[in-house]
Amino acid sequence: MQRRNPNPIQARKDAVRKFSRNAVLFAGGGVVGGIALGLIFNSWNLLILGFVIAVVGGVFNYNKVQKIVNHKDHY
Repeated sequence: MQRRNPNPIQARKDAVRKFSRNAVLFAGGGVVGGIALGLIFNSWNLLILGFVIAVVGGVFNYNKVQKIVNHKDHY
């Protein structure tokens, strides 16, 4: 396990990378999972559930990234 960097700018960069990766994984996983489950079980409900998970996960992580990017340091 790597130690945390004491530099606050680098810490914010690392957090942006983490939440950006999570946003892509949620969005991609939700879409692919919804399509796969919808086709396998022939159900529109599972397809829509996958899309909802994709949107909610993507928006949540996008908002986290925006909060970090728009952070202003007050010295």
